[in-house]
Amino acid sequence: MKKEILFNEGDYSIQKYNEIPEEAITFLDNIAWGNEGALYEHRNTEEHINLLYNPMLIGLFEREKIRATGIFSITPVTVNGQQFNCNYFRYFASSKEIRGKGIVKKLTIKVMQLLYEKAKEKTIFFACVEKENKSSYHICKSAGYIPIGTIKTLGFSRFFPKFNENIQQIILKNEKEEVITLLKKLYDQHALVQFNSLFLNDNYFVIRENNQIVAGCQYHRAHWVINNMKGISGKIIMTIIPLIPILNQLFNPKQFEFLAFEGIYFKPGYEHKLYSLFEGLLAREKLKSSMFWMGENCPVRKKIMTNGNLGMIHSFIKDSDVEVMGSFKNMNETEISNVKSHPIFASAFDFI
Repeated sequence: MKKEILFNEGDYSIQKYNEIPEEAITFLDNIAWGNEGALYEHRNTEEHINLLYNPMLIGLFEREKIRATGIFSITPVTVNGQQFNCNYFRYFASSKEIRGKGIVKKLTIKVMQLLYEKAKEKTIFFACVEKENKSSYHICKSAGYIPIGTIKTLGFSRFFPKFNENIQQIILKNEKEEVITLLKKLYDQHALVQFNSLFLNDNYFVIRENNQIVAGCQYHRAHWVINNMKGISGKIIMTIIPLIPILNQLFNPKQFEFLAFEGIYFKPGYEHKLYSLFEGLLAREKLKSSMFWMGENCPVRKKIMTNGNLGMIHSFIKDSDVEVMGSFKNMNETEISNVKSHPIFASAFDFI
């Protein structure tokens, strides 16, 4: 596998891979994500990494041992309809052997600066940082990244989800083109828009009326193990909910399986059909809970929240805000202002 040494200092080196080596997947599979308040583990790491769009791994090595990782997905995005190159930084993780030594911060900043210097065209760099994760926030800030928006976490759940026979799977090319056209129109006033994770495993579903799509979304199956939740309410949820028979089907921290929704669409006036679609997909997958992520100022999010009952799971996770940190290369003030002033588009696949 081809690699490039970006930087050396003593026993440490920063290496770049245009594919994801097996040792990096093993490393990430054993990471507990989150911050001082909430900690969780992904159980679909290898499956999800293999589906990433155009990934580039940056690894911090101590001699031959991998100690930290970051993966950049290199993709075009649109901002208010204008297209830019984009490097999205995710899977930032470090091993316990080097935490607290200042090494990760120093070398991560170095990586961000090196990639920034290499960019020749108009490029947006961004990373999503959980609000309570002060360490990652300060690393991004030290590398020249600034806050450009907030993403809200939403939950949808039903204790007894009902099947919906009107749900249709999108498989054919012309159907996918129809969906993309509708989504581009719905999110044309948003920033960081990309649809790379749509149609994975042909898991985009819609409801039609009079041969028109009135509601649609993509789902991804996710499996987390929750080790900790912040605050007194988090402790109660972690200790009490698993003991209650019906509630522990909604949320079981030791085996939290859920659907992650994205590419969410509804025809104006048909918001209630989206709720029917969500519920029908839970029934299809024999699950009771789902999550999705949307910009704080996203009008689609606001319409969803005011046109139905999201369910109990939303009360568990509604305060899990994510700060979007961004940096810009070769962009003028108007273009940067457009990014910061428009609602942020979020892909659920980037959070699971």
